[in-house]
Amino acid sequence: MPFVLHVGGGGRLLDPAFHNNNMPVTDHLGGGENVRSKDYLAIQHSPELFLCVLILDGLFDRFPDLRGGCIEQGAGWVVSWLQHLDYGQRAFRRTEEPLRRLEAKPSEYVRRHLKFTPYAGEPVGWMIEHAGPELFMFSTDYPHPEGGRDPLAKFEETLGGVTEADKERFYAGNMAELLSGSAELARSPVKV
Repeated sequence: MPFVLHVGGGGRLLDPAFHNNNMPVTDHLGGGENVRSKDYLAIQHSPELFLCVLILDGLFDRFPDLRGGCIEQGAGWVVSWLQHLDYGQRAFRRTEEPLRRLEAKPSEYVRRHLKFTPYAGEPVGWMIEHAGPELFMFSTDYPHPEGGRDPLAKFEETLGGVTEADKERFYAGNMAELLSGSAELARSPVKV
């Protein structure tokens, strides 16, 4: 069974002082889930750090069947994060023995163990091109309004140039892989 990180699980997104600017923003969503532009820009910080610590502490070497999903926290950040993780290991492995014990590069653990759900409208085709088709999964956040009125159309707009096999992975195969732990399911044709 995979673990899942979901928005709101990491505590406050942003220090409230950043909103103390005499420029109030209305609660456009209604209820207690008001995410504003500054909150949105910080939304991935908590899961990014948490997942980094799991990787650098060797958790996936100790539990090779463990899988995880990062849900409703965007995924565009993953592209540069993969590079950042590998650079962090290279930069500190001389002085940090646990980094030398890792059996793989940090980005390889991400590719083997983690999946991410982009927001509708994020450039998923570009993300797949630069980070790989095995990382990203479709989601809508239905029935919440932030999923948009037509998330399928928004995603399709960004998937130009992506192979049908990679689209199938995005829409269904990667979720099947996350839930089953089997990469074979992600490669099987899935009807969407």
